[in-house]
Amino acid sequence: MAELVEPAIAWMAEVHPHPRHLLRTLEWLLELDPLAGEALRIAAVTHDAERAFPPAEAGPSSADGPIAPVYERWHQARSARIVGEWMLEQGADPELALEVISLVAVHEDGGSPEAAMLQAADSLSFLEVQVELFAGLVARGELSEEAAGAKMWRMYERITLPQARELATPMLNPALERIGEAGEQSRRGGSGQAA
Repeated sequence: MAELVEPAIAWMAEVHPHPRHLLRTLEWLLELDPLAGEALRIAAVTHDAERAFPPAEAGPSSADGPIAPVYERWHQARSARIVGEWMLEQGADPELALEVISLVAVHEDGGSPEAAMLQAADSLSFLEVQVELFAGLVARGELSEEAAGAKMWRMYERITLPQARELATPMLNPALERIGEAGEQSRRGGSGQAA
């Protein structure tokens, strides 16, 4: 059977609101580990799959912000289920599907060497391409500056791989500064447009 990485990229590009984050996660993964296996590559490009499919029932409250443990557990489990269903539809090898599901189910937490690699790639991509999304939420008053700043720190601090931490370090302060600018814009009654 042909690899499922390219079909996974195409699937996410078609349905996901943030496909650039997913593609950059894969690219960062391959920078960290050029020999990453198929399961890890599929997990990289699909780890946030649930965000492409609004749930029938509301998920956990976001009152505690985007780093609340209850939200992260729900997000991981739901993404893993959606990716698993997609892989079954593709006729994926059951062992490959199980490996991908297992990685997606812990992409926020890390743990094993492969899960830590996925988590690091996700964090690098986030700090590179998702800052403007969060800055927009802050500028429009949809997320507090404190919660957005905490998310930036969380994405940085959870990186356990020294090589990835080194790559992420120069990204953190600009991300925090951008969130601060968005907070100032919100306090001034800004329109939510990028400063």
